[in-house]
Amino acid sequence: TFLTIFIRMKKYKKNILLGIEIFYIIVLFIVFFYLNQTFNFLDNFTSNFDYETKNYYVIVNKDSEYEKIENLNNKRIGYAKNLDISSEHALEKLDDKVKIEHQECEGIAELLTSLETGELDSILLIDSFYDMLNESEVDKISDKTKIIYKFSIREKIKDIGKDVDVTKESFNVYISGIDSEGSVTDKTRSDVNIVMNINPKTNNILMINIPRDYYVKLAGFNKEDKLTHAGIYGVETSIKTIENLLDIDINYYVKVNYKALTDLVDALGGVSVYSKHKFETAIYYYPIKVGYNDVNGKMALDFVRTRKAFLDGDRVRGENQQAMIEAIIKKASNASILLKYDDILSSLEGNFTTNVSTNNIMSMVNMQLDKMPSWVINSISLNGTDSYNYTYTYPTQELYVMVPVEDTIENAKKLLANNTK
Repeated sequence: TFLTIFIRMKKYKKNILLGIEIFYIIVLFIVFFYLNQTFNFLDNFTSNFDYETKNYYVIVNKDSEYEKIENLNNKRIGYAKNLDISSEHALEKLDDKVKIEHQECEGIAELLTSLETGELDSILLIDSFYDMLNESEVDKISDKTKIIYKFSIREKIKDIGKDVDVTKESFNVYISGIDSEGSVTDKTRSDVNIVMNINPKTNNILMINIPRDYYVKLAGFNKEDKLTHAGIYGVETSIKTIENLLDIDINYYVKVNYKALTDLVDALGGVSVYSKHKFETAIYYYPIKVGYNDVNGKMALDFVRTRKAFLDGDRVRGENQQAMIEAIIKKASNASILLKYDDILSSLEGNFTTNVSTNNIMSMVNMQLDKMPSWVINSISLNGTDSYNYTYTYPTQELYVMVPVEDTIENAKKLLANNTK
């Protein structure tokens, strides 16, 4: 009957309304869950990574009788102040462990010679410099010495941010990729140095790659050195050095380690990266073709680290690093990626540091979700001529450096000015 049909329709409508209500409750639950995940992650993240860590080694001769730090009681330890800018804090910490006489040396040559001749019983070196002395095919420091003690010093990062409204004003972000598989808070060489100018008004991004061996004046020291060595003295030294080079303000920084890239790419379900070259990667020998290549995290890391496969070495590697960032931005800008939100947050935790505030991060996310803008990304690289020269950090031996070509720097400045309009 009509009454029966009406009652059934009313009941059906009621079930539909109930289903919609349940659907909205589920959606709200999911939204609140992810927002809670996001804020918990970001609050924990921004509050726990406002410092950098400097790692120290106490080193003795290979044939020395000293096997542990306690053996150095009332002995002598040397250090080169230009290599250990926090040495006074390190020595204070060492004094809490053992009574030891301090001796300052002019540089690394005097330091190593004094250890070898026995004038010093031990020396103090930061891990980054030890790694540099161990990279040579011959005369490695590890062949002549041994490490008997390791310790770390935590230092507060200076407030170097220049905050802006990231949804309305263009801003510069410095991306530093450290050459270490250790903690992302470690003060160590910066293998990747990229400046991103992001303009939220025009949805344009300009990426500028600065080669790691660029021969520049270190900010705060006014001495010529490789840009990569600036990271040894802290992210603020890298930032000020680049600001002086390009005549810009860097508003924010992001510092990442190797694991950040592999985990992020895997969390995104892989990315499609464009290559201008056909080559085989350096570590796992993945074949890369000209055009787009689908890569997972392991392949992505191998792709951006490969250098010796190219005649232009570090120049091409810089281009590939920019191509990888572009591939990640394109994949992460897709609305469907929200389904993997939790995986993405988990992949980032502990693998990168930044001075971008929680509010700014959420503002950028909300802007992307509200407008879903399509970003136009342009990439350039500073160039230079191959050379060998002495550096402030390693003054006793000529190292490979790239002497800047001023025209490429001036071009970068013009493009930066145009992208901010």
